[in-house]
Amino acid sequence: MSLFRTLVLLLAISAAPAWSASFNLVAKPGQFDARTLAAPSATVTFSGTAKLVTFAGSPQWPTASYIGIQEGPDRTNSLQVLAVRNRSTDDSLVIGYRLVVGGKEVKVESIANIPLHAVWKVRIRFDSGVANLQVNGAHTVELRTPFKQAAPYVSVSSGEAEFAVDL
Repeated sequence: MSLFRTLVLLLAISAAPAWSASFNLVAKPGQFDARTLAAPSATVTFSGTAKLVTFAGSPQWPTASYIGIQEGPDRTNSLQVLAVRNRSTDDSLVIGYRLVVGGKEVKVESIANIPLHAVWKVRIRFDSGVANLQVNGAHTVELRTPFKQAAPYVSVSSGEAEFAVDL
């Protein structure tokens, strides 16, 4: 193999994600299905896409898909980017984020509305307690968190969602 081909191959390998997967998660009405994607670390960078496939929400528990980070073994301390169908009559999803500390929402922000069955993309970088998120290629949002480490995760509530993730 020529030196040029070897260099091109090495560049392609180094640019490839360390882990990539596509899968569906399903949750009954009023429940979650979540998957932690890696062990907690002081620095995390990953990207993913989500698409809601089935809606089984209720007024008390709407259908939503989530891509985020969590500090511990659950989402008590987490930063979640989500797409939610607030009412069963809505013909769009609201994309936003929320910072949860000690099980309580401390910051919530809506970002955009998208069609019901649209694929949405997120990129998250977490380093030294600072999280940077970018949704659908828009400007980056920087959030300071009290988290010392984080693990990437995805989740769905009251429905089914397709996910594709690169770590």
